[in-house]
Amino acid sequence: MKTLTPKQVLEKQNKDLRIRFENQQVKTELSIRAYEDELKGLRAQVHDKDAIIAMLQKEIAALTKELGEAKDLRAETMQARIDAAAMAAVAGATAPLLTELEKAHMEIARLKAIVNKDSTNSSKPPGQNGFKRHSKNSREKSGRKIGGQPGHPGHRLELPENIDELVEKGIATKRVIDHTDGASEYISRFVIDIEVITTITEHRFAVDAQLPKGLYNEVSYGDGIKAMSVLLLNEGIIAELRLSEILAGLTRGTVTISPATLESFLSQFARKLESSGELEAITDDLLNGEVMHTDDTPLRCVETVDYLDNGEVVIRTAEGKSFDATVRTYSNEMSTLYTVNPKKDKAGVDRDNVLPRYLGTLSHDHESKFYNYGKAHATCGEHLLRDLKGLRDLEKIAWADGMRAHVAGMNNHKNKDLEDNKTECDATLLAGFERKYDELIECGRAELGQMQKGEFGYDEFRKMLNRLTDFKDCYLLFMRDYKVPFTNNLSERDLRAEKTKQKVSLSFRSWAGISNHAKIRSFVSTMKKRKADLFAAIAQVFNGEPVLRVP
Repeated sequence: MKTLTPKQVLEKQNKDLRIRFENQQVKTELSIRAYEDELKGLRAQVHDKDAIIAMLQKEIAALTKELGEAKDLRAETMQARIDAAAMAAVAGATAPLLTELEKAHMEIARLKAIVNKDSTNSSKPPGQNGFKRHSKNSREKSGRKIGGQPGHPGHRLELPENIDELVEKGIATKRVIDHTDGASEYISRFVIDIEVITTITEHRFAVDAQLPKGLYNEVSYGDGIKAMSVLLLNEGIIAELRLSEILAGLTRGTVTISPATLESFLSQFARKLESSGELEAITDDLLNGEVMHTDDTPLRCVETVDYLDNGEVVIRTAEGKSFDATVRTYSNEMSTLYTVNPKKDKAGVDRDNVLPRYLGTLSHDHESKFYNYGKAHATCGEHLLRDLKGLRDLEKIAWADGMRAHVAGMNNHKNKDLEDNKTECDATLLAGFERKYDELIECGRAELGQMQKGEFGYDEFRKMLNRLTDFKDCYLLFMRDYKVPFTNNLSERDLRAEKTKQKVSLSFRSWAGISNHAKIRSFVSTMKKRKADLFAAIAQVFNGEPVLRVP
């Protein structure tokens, strides 16, 4: 083997090193390229991962948002559930309370309706208005100013047209006071006055003469003072003690009549009215009339009567109180008859023996007992209007206003016809009025059907509809026959003096006293309606002269 020189060895080593270096460099380059390819791949993967991350981040943000919304929705749902559960619990707990509260409101409304009933919105008389100081007037406004209307002639004090006749009859005296000193031309001014002069008449008879019945006593009262006393006690409604004092003052103490004597005047006059046939004449006029009005009212009396089955009448006296007595009136435009009974029942009407004999039209305030008499019935329209007003204002039934307007409209039409001298309603218009009446009833039935039984106002509404249905002929008779009145106010006016009498006297002391009062008021009211001289008529009765009866 050839031995290499050191130089050759070095050269060979250098060559080997160079080759190894070059191989290593190539290898390194290959590795770098491989790493670069791998890095490129990794970078591509990173880029892809970045896109995925961005996508995931976007999805995460969306999911986060949805999660937040879901949490809010869940919270709201939970709160809503909680609220619903709380409301259900509260509703369940308060339902009985609300039911009781509704009942309480209905009861309060019912009681208020009862308390607020008065003579303007129900059939209650004015005397039962209680402590209400002022009740609204039920009259509809006319739109005219208060006071005298344009064209009204006015009134002034004038001399009686028949002054000479009055002087001739001794009813008046006429004196002349001359301030002219005898002048032939003058102007006159008149003064009307009265003078109260006590007249004492002496009647002389032979010692053995038969004395007239009215002159048995040495001194007695004349018919004039009796007539004046009866007039002032009944028409003036002056208390007996006060009248005694007034007469004493007017006569300067010449005439001093005790209350007991004044009471005896009333008894005498009542007996004369009955025995002379004056009351019978009033009754005959009422029975012969086409329309009769009737009504009644309570008065107080210390005594009452019991009518026993055997026909006996027993008088009872109250102890520490007074009894109710019923004063009833039968009346027309010309006559009035008052009766008195212990009760407001049909037995009293039969006992009066007026309506059982009556064959005409009876006007009254829808009292059941009166429907048993007469051939036809005119039920008071004014009472109906007041009841409809109460149904509207107190029970809050709006339907009542329409029916009220219709009834009032029919009455207005009738009044206009009467002003135009028409004696009956046009047949076509009357049919229209009745058809409208029926339509309103049907509308009321429909409205009632929408209400619940027991609901506030239900019973009152139902009763009103039944009343207007069952008594339609009675409520429409005033339109079918113009001679029949719309209201029963004539009877109510005739009873007002009775209530005033009670306010003055509080109560009658005896059954005889209240009975005498009814008889006297019958005559006084009848004479007023006939525009007669009350004082003269009363004096005629005391003197035994016929006034209303046929002699």
